[in-house]
Order: sequence, then structure tokens, then C-alpha cells
Amino acid sequence: MSLIRTLRLVYPVIISILWLSGCSSITAPDISGLQSTELSQLNQSKGNYYGSGRIFFKNPDAKHSGELEIQVAAESELRLSIYTPLVGSLIYELRANTEKFLLLNFQENNYVLEANTSKVRQTWLGMDLSLTELKWLLLGRLPENDKSWQRQVLPAGELLLIQGTVEIRLEFNSAGQIVSMIKSLNGVQEYRAQIPLYQKHAGILLPRKISIVDYTGNNQWLMLISEILAPSKMKNLEYSQPAGMQRLFRNQ
Repeated sequence: MSLIRTLRLVYPVIISILWLSGCSSITAPDISGLQSTELSQLNQSKGNYYGSGRIFFKNPDAKHSGELEIQVAAESELRLSIYTPLVGSLIYELRANTEKFLLLNFQENNYVLEANTSKVRQTWLGMDLSLTELKWLLLGRLPENDKSWQRQVLPAGELLLIQGTVEIRLEFNSAGQIVSMIKSLNGVQEYRAQIPLYQKHAGILLPRKISIVDYTGNNQWLMLISEILAPSKMKNLEYSQPAGMQRLFRNQ
């Protein structure tokens, strides 16, 4: 199945999830105040952190928005939740670790549970955005001691990261913060991300606005982060089959 056809099948699922407009109240987990050691971990993308705000999604047919909650654990686990306006009901949740990918649609009462691979992310998210890359964008910086990527400084001052067939080109501001990130697979652009605005959270500058556009230019995500905190603990996520929900497969 071609990627375009696959994405056409995915859009109705995502569109029904991202419901339009308004404000809602989301109850955050019990989070202690930020300490200097936690800030150091947060800045290096090695600790637990929690973010909240709004997310906007656009495709050629419509625009949608919802309240956003993100939790990333030090054990490389992600929980991204989207809530309805006003009532704050959970309608969509993505859970992922290095091995598993679980997508829950509470409105349609269905779910996806697969291995967390590049193809799976392309199919169900519309682009290959990995957990590692999302952490870089949410913190606006690369970890200092990550040796899993080859690094090359380009003539214009941009940094090129290479890992197998994956290339990521990054541009930084004068403070060393990410302002743009372009990912390519096998020489073909996968997505472009930009961070046009930073703001202070507990005394450190972190992204306020994050824009991600897929390689076609037709599909866009915009995250507006209003708060980032560092919890001392996070519960382990479950990846088992949810009771009473129908499983979706890539050919549906």
C-alpha cells in the first residue's frame, strides 16, 4: 500500500480525535517543585518531565485543536494525551517506548498496538517522528553526551546528525537552542520542525511554540507549551490490549 493511500485511511481516525476549539481544565499529576538537579536533567533530556498546553492539527480538509498533556519518563516512555474542550474528556492517547506503540481512540473505541518502528510511525502519525526527536524538540536542545549519532558541522554553521540512512539537519540560535530541525530518510525529507518562540520555565528557556510539517507540506502540527515541570516519579505505562476496544490494523 502506498504511503499516500495509507495516510488517507489514517486521517479519519485522527480527525475524529482532535476536536475543535475552546479551553478545558486538565488535572496534572502530583509533581514536586523543580530543583537544580532536576533542571540539569531536564535540560539534558535525561530525566522525567511533564508538559501541558494545546495542540493544533491541520490537513488539506480541515483544522482541529485540543488540550495537550505530555509525559516523558527517564526510561524512554512517552504518553501524549489530547482532551476535549470545556469538559476535559480524554479522547486520544499515544503511548510509546523503544519497543511498543499504542494509539488509543476513545471516541471511536478502537486502538492500535504495534512494534514501534519507522513504518508504524509513518502510518499512524503521518510522519516518522521518534521519541528521541520529540524530546529534543520539547527541550529545545540536544543531549550533551549522545554518541549514537555522527556529527558534522556544515559551512553555514548548521549541525548534521547521521545515523544509518537517517539524517537530521539542525539550526541553532546564539544561545545554542534549536530553531529548526529537518529529518530525511534515504535522502528524502520526512518532516521539518521549527521552534520560533522560547519562554522561561522555572528560570530556564524552553520552547513555547513547536511547529512540525510533514514532507508533503499538507499536514501540520503546532504545539503551544504553557508549562513544563519535572516530576520525581512516573508510573510505568501499560501496553496490553484495552478491554472493550476494537483493534485496528494497517490495512483497515
